[in-house]
Amino acid sequence: MNDISRDYIFLSRHAAGLCAFVVVARHGQLSAAARELRISQPGLSQRLKSLEDSLEITLFERTWRGVRLTGEGADLLAAVDPLLGTLAADFRRFAQRNRTPSVLVSVDFAFASLWLLPRLARLREAVQPVDLSMLTSQQPELAAGLSVDLTVRMAEADDIEAGETKLMDERVSAVCSPEFLSRYRGLAEPADLLGLPLLSLSTPVTSHWHDWKSWFAHFGVTDRPGHERTHFTSYDIVVRAAQAGLGIALGWHGLIDDMLARGELVQALPHVATSNRGYYIRAAQDTPAAAARRVHDWILAEAGRAA
Repeated sequence: MNDISRDYIFLSRHAAGLCAFVVVARHGQLSAAARELRISQPGLSQRLKSLEDSLEITLFERTWRGVRLTGEGADLLAAVDPLLGTLAADFRRFAQRNRTPSVLVSVDFAFASLWLLPRLARLREAVQPVDLSMLTSQQPELAAGLSVDLTVRMAEADDIEAGETKLMDERVSAVCSPEFLSRYRGLAEPADLLGLPLLSLSTPVTSHWHDWKSWFAHFGVTDRPGHERTHFTSYDIVVRAAQAGLGIALGWHGLIDDMLARGELVQALPHVATSNRGYYIRAAQDTPAAAARRVHDWILAEAGRAA
């Protein structure tokens, strides 16, 4: 076996660990590096530990803000970073030379069905050629380990991460069908809704969303459990039930605006509950691929146009 073969074998055993090492060194944080590499933080730690054990050196030391390179870690970074970065970029360009770029967007069920799906045809037309896919889940930010390019999620203003951009603020009204409202004339205050048929999720989409209890509390009203409630497992079904005249639902402006404009839903009251939450969009990488950037920018511009 010649020397070059030995070098390839040795490198092949440590390629994943070296890539993980460079990304962690760039971020200075395991959590941020794990998100970029789309692996779990324990999995990333194991890769680094295996590399350190093989080389018999310590690459990082922990600090209160994250990790920093040791002297030997800095030497390794200087040796591999320029060549490894060039190799990774060149290999990706070669692998994708004849492919239609793909973009996977991780979103919650409500945003997917009520905002993104009605605009999907226009989005595809604007960003082509792109194979666009949606990954829907209760908590889109937890889609770890999957090749997600963009994430759209509801978040607190003080809980956003670097690179996240706000799409819309959380603004929530009580909504129902015009026919339902005609049966309950004279509604003037949030307290007037107590005792009426209310529609809600059986469990919140995330802990961040308003529910009836927090919506009433926003206006100084104490919710009284025990009145007629109908619960559903997904928000789009809650909205459809409101359209069908089955009761009053919480409606998120930005998601239900088209239904309000078409008269399929109406506000039962003029009251709008606000919060420091909102929908945010984030690219999975600091420098996303061109196709992901086009989709990101289109969604951001469309949200601003609709606001």
